[in-house]
Amino acid sequence: SNVYISDHSPKVLQQLRARVNKDTCIVSTFTDKDYNRSSMCLSGAPVAVTMSVLSVVQAALELVDYSEHKGNHPAIGAVDHINVHPLLPPKDLKIAEQTAREIGTQMSDKLKIPIYFYGAAHSGGRTLAKGRRDLGYFKSHKTNVLKEAKKLSPQPDMGPDTVDPTKGVAMVGACPHVINYNIPTDAKTIAQAKPVAEKIRSATGGLPGVQAMVLQNENGVEIACNLLEIDTAGPEEVRQAVAAACKEASIRMRDPYIIGMLPSKILEKTRGTLGLLPDGGGGGGGAGAD
Repeated sequence: SNVYISDHSPKVLQQLRARVNKDTCIVSTFTDKDYNRSSMCLSGAPVAVTMSVLSVVQAALELVDYSEHKGNHPAIGAVDHINVHPLLPPKDLKIAEQTAREIGTQMSDKLKIPIYFYGAAHSGGRTLAKGRRDLGYFKSHKTNVLKEAKKLSPQPDMGPDTVDPTKGVAMVGACPHVINYNIPTDAKTIAQAKPVAEKIRSATGGLPGVQAMVLQNENGVEIACNLLEIDTAGPEEVRQAVAAACKEASIRMRDPYIIGMLPSKILEKTRGTLGLLPDGGGGGGGAGAD
């Protein structure tokens, strides 16, 4: 499971790491000061991952006040996004869906966070991008969206229908493994790099399964991507497309980077940390979830 926290403080991340149980592998962590955002990738058996995610979320709500959040990356809550992926074959989404639904249910019932499901966890298969767009996510770093007490629209799938400004809301989903792939450029402004994002984004006729937005940090302007169909449009295909689009836009592409690990490396680290995970299937056993 990937858990995204709207704070970049190393002290906060250290305390969150301490809340992960011994049966869960901390695969990787990432922080960005300008984005004021951190992420943790946790893997293991579904029950262990669920317990660790909920413990991390509870700690984050104690440490992070969403109403005070400022950063160059959009955010809709103190913990605004959790996704669950299958780790072991067979890589169907049933166990990931059940795990995501359990996480969302516990967050809404015990922590009183409005929950919006997506992917296999949502009855209609709502996409992450659609859910975010409906909530004003892509403008949230420039406005006070969800930072004042108000009735939510659209209605959350679970939890209160009025937002607590200190907590915000959360999107919780189940989907195949997603790669966060960012490509820095030498563009001076966000406007200069927007044509590149539009060229590669699947919603605007680009590569399949590629979500892209343009963000700015202390190192300049970068194209931040989610790669949803890595077997069709993985990092190398996206790199080539961005290089061509940058050339058309008269800007230079710098070295891309992946946040976290590729699935094979996640499995390797999980096995090295926890031992061999059980195969997915019926009965009491379950596939690992990352």
